[in-house]
Amino acid sequence: MTTNKSTNSTNMITHLGRLSDTIFALAMALTIFGFDFPKFAESASNTEINKFLISQLEPLENYVITFVILAFYWIDHIKQFSHYRKTDEIHIWLYIVYLMSLFIVPFSNVLIMYFPDNYIVQVCYSINIFFIGLFSFMNWTYATYKRRLVDTNLNIQTIKYIRITSLIEPIVALITIIVALINPSLWNLSWASIIIFYVIVEMFVKKPVDIET
Repeated sequence: MTTNKSTNSTNMITHLGRLSDTIFALAMALTIFGFDFPKFAESASNTEINKFLISQLEPLENYVITFVILAFYWIDHIKQFSHYRKTDEIHIWLYIVYLMSLFIVPFSNVLIMYFPDNYIVQVCYSINIFFIGLFSFMNWTYATYKRRLVDTNLNIQTIKYIRITSLIEPIVALITIIVALINPSLWNLSWASIIIFYVIVEMFVKKPVDIET
């Protein structure tokens, strides 16, 4: 009976991993929507074409920001999943809410593409990113508490390192909310602080051997 339960739990983590990979792939692919398409005919002048291309630079910037943020979350996701050995109902539901928050990102991205200078839209986008990170942190914390869903011999340094890195994106999201309320024009730039935080972690937090790249 115990063996069957363990096997089912192992199978469930495999299915959860496949679902997560699919949601990530779809969310990253759907970020392309939101770009405008030219409304003029094929006979448009070079001036019109140039103006159109220039007008797409800001949406392109927002697209890159969103795609890179999702890439950071995907890297966090595969780091966590490489250590999961099983799952349970609570963990599955935490992950489903995490994936639900993730799949809202394409919608948030379209809003920010159409209304890039609106601070309310910026705050909503940042809140979306914050909740993804929050549930990522909760997933890992729940799974590693007393090593309930990971290998019993998993290095404590690995647990702590992944826990710290999973907090980077939500912390930056909170920072961007403050920036949006103070100076919306700096909101896009403030997302670059993700890289700064990762550099700081790399400098001051020793990376465990089992997740060295």
